[in-house]
Amino acid sequence: MMDTPVPIPNTEVKHHRGEDSTLCENSSLPVPSFFIYKCEVILLKKKNKILLTVFTIIIFINILLLNSNIWIYNNFGNVKFQEILFTFLSPTSGTDTSVIFSYIIRVIVVSFVLSILFIFGVLYLRRKCSSKAFKYLKYMGSLLIVITLILSLLYTNNRYNVTAYFNYQSQKTTIYNKKKKVHKKKNTEYIGDSTIIYQNPKDVKISGDNTNNLIYIYLESFENTFLDTENGGIKNVNCLPELTELAKQNTNFSNTDQLGGALPFTGTTWTIASMTSQFTGLPLKVEVANDMDQQNRFMPGAKTIGDILNENGYIQELMIGSQKEFAGTDKLFLQHGFDKICDINSLKQEYSFKSNELNQWGLDDYKLFELAKNEITQLAQTGKFNFTMATIDCHMPNGFLCKYCPDTYENRYENVYACQSKLINSFIDWCKSQSWYENTTIVLVGDHPTMAQQYVNDVPSDYQRTTYNCFINSKVTTDQIKNRQFTHMDMYPTTLAAMGFNIEGNKLALGTNLFSELPTIIEKYGQDYINEEVKKSSEYLDKNIYQFN
Repeated sequence: MMDTPVPIPNTEVKHHRGEDSTLCENSSLPVPSFFIYKCEVILLKKKNKILLTVFTIIIFINILLLNSNIWIYNNFGNVKFQEILFTFLSPTSGTDTSVIFSYIIRVIVVSFVLSILFIFGVLYLRRKCSSKAFKYLKYMGSLLIVITLILSLLYTNNRYNVTAYFNYQSQKTTIYNKKKKVHKKKNTEYIGDSTIIYQNPKDVKISGDNTNNLIYIYLESFENTFLDTENGGIKNVNCLPELTELAKQNTNFSNTDQLGGALPFTGTTWTIASMTSQFTGLPLKVEVANDMDQQNRFMPGAKTIGDILNENGYIQELMIGSQKEFAGTDKLFLQHGFDKICDINSLKQEYSFKSNELNQWGLDDYKLFELAKNEITQLAQTGKFNFTMATIDCHMPNGFLCKYCPDTYENRYENVYACQSKLINSFIDWCKSQSWYENTTIVLVGDHPTMAQQYVNDVPSDYQRTTYNCFINSKVTTDQIKNRQFTHMDMYPTTLAAMGFNIEGNKLALGTNLFSELPTIIEKYGQDYINEEVKKSSEYLDKNIYQFN
């Protein structure tokens, strides 16, 4: 790193060590102080000041990378680079401040302090060692630091596939391109042809008489892993007994011959991405985060479930216990057909809450379900409705315990899951007692596998983690519910079909109606191929759906 030893005045050298000294002194220096080191830095030549600054920055980057990797893994598990990048680019509005402070203190501050201490140590050795010894230590230390930095960069790149991500951005996919018929009507898309990969919802005829109301619940971090082995999970005991029975009594689409669900897929594996993919039938692109901040819009060219229901006269409301601004949630729903959002801020204006009813993200789920009953009762009086809500109690890193949570399972997280199972089942029981129930389809879907890494470290490597799903009161049925390969994007047309809508061709965007006989795009083309393609950039999506400027 530095070509010459850092010089100090000869008198200073002679004062602390003899001319013939070749080793570091064993005698201790008087208690070093910040002021002594500050004076030494001041005395450094300009060249060495620059080298020391560069040296300090490299040390900081090295430690920061190491701490960041540890912090990300402990808090989020094995996340993808695009998830990290989306979170970084998104506006901070609505974010749990404890997460931000955790990163600042545990990563940035700690890395800075360790870097400074390291440099103080270097300056200390410079005072205590002979020129020859210090020169040797300097070169060896610099070499070690450079090697460590290279290894850290390589590890970070391999872990998050950073290079691969940017490489995909330079490639173009054609799966969204319009396919033309070779005869008869020219310049028209295939409609109802299972060979088409992307089907523009704006070109699809969607109709239905006497369609159902919709209650759609995004279940935070709700995965089938926490079922027992008999039902498709990995646990010795089933901490989701109520939701297990709900899935068995109604419709659960599964990737196995037991209970199962949607496969994790590019652009669908974190909360807002999951919401977007289920809502639009498309994966979420990282660039959307930056566009939200700069252009204040969220996929303006997409036609969503919300848009379709709005066209059909539905009154639509979203209820969440957190802040609506988080990751652009308000923009996604209000810009696509929704009439109202109830979030923690608006609910606080209407209701008063006790401290034990709140958590770091907002409102505890048991209280949210109580308020949901009030909102649905009012909605049901207006005509056809879509009530969508999102839970939060199973959020990483440890979930949020409420006064109803049991203490009977192996760990805290299992008890939170068990509490959720009871809460949701109780809510469904209430729905069944209402006059509008027979005309209402209820959809329960886990938004993504949990990021609470410490609770899934024991998952076997050959076990496929999937999210929970259950369709209640569907107006259509199918026997093809087991051993399916599907993603959250398939929830888009499947939900509409469950409500009683007829979808020409049974395909919307990249989603396929699971109640139909058509294969999903990953069943037909393979998950690896479709994953590869959606990672690439698309001129069609950028121009027509995302409408980036």
